[in-house]
Formats: sequence, C-alpha cells, structure tokens
Amino acid sequence: MSNIPKVSLEDSLYVLQLARETALAQNRQAQAKRMMPVVDEMRTLVSAPQQSVSTPPSTGVMGQADFQTLLNVTQARVNQPPTVDSVSSVMDRNRLIGAMAEANMTEVDIARQFSMTREEVQLVLNVQQKNKLYGGSIK
Repeated sequence: MSNIPKVSLEDSLYVLQLARETALAQNRQAQAKRMMPVVDEMRTLVSAPQQSVSTPPSTGVMGQADFQTLLNVTQARVNQPPTVDSVSSVMDRNRLIGAMAEANMTEVDIARQFSMTREEVQLVLNVQQKNKLYGGSIK
C-alpha cells in the first residue's frame, strides 16, 4: 500500500465519504453503517506518513553511469534560473513560429520543424494573437 500516491488515497477517501453521506441522505442506514469501517481505514491510510520505498539499482539503461551523469546534469539545469540566452532563444523561436504561420505553413509542419507538439505551436500562436489584439509586447 505504501506505493500508492497520497493524492489517489485522498480522492478515494472523498469518494467513499460521499457514498456514505449519500446513503445516509437516502435513509439507507445499514449501507452507511457497513461503509463506516472502510471510511475509517481509508482515513488512517491518508493520515499515515508515506514510507519511502527504496528501489534497487536499475540494471537497464537507467542504471548505466553515463545515463546517470546525463540525468544529474539535466536536473541541475532545471533547478537553475533561466539565463538571458535561454530566454532570448525561446523568444526567437516564438518569432520564427509566428513568421512561419504568417507564411501559411501548417501547424503540423511548424511543430515538426521545432520538434514540438502541435498543441505547443497553437499555444505560441494564440499568445501572439492575443498580444496583437491587446497591444502587448510579448512575441
């Protein structure tokens, strides 16, 4: 049970509590009484501190030293604030996306060019569209 995410346990508890309250509201006292031990047990699971499960070292690709080094570098970069270069490169990318869309290039083709999803391209284009409507300066 310790590997079940706390959010799932909490959601399950809420559903059980709702089912019990519904039974009470519909005057089904026996059903509500049978559900009470389940609700109580779920409540203790939710309130219990999560035990950390130690996973054995992986023997696959994720266990290889070079992969671990790459993972550590990536995680270190995620924790750093964005640099001016990374922000300007995103802005340049977004400008190119807008220019490609204005040149009647399809969203799918733009997404392929930038190794993005179509939804990401749509998001960039929607932000640019709103900025044009409201006179914003983000591009």
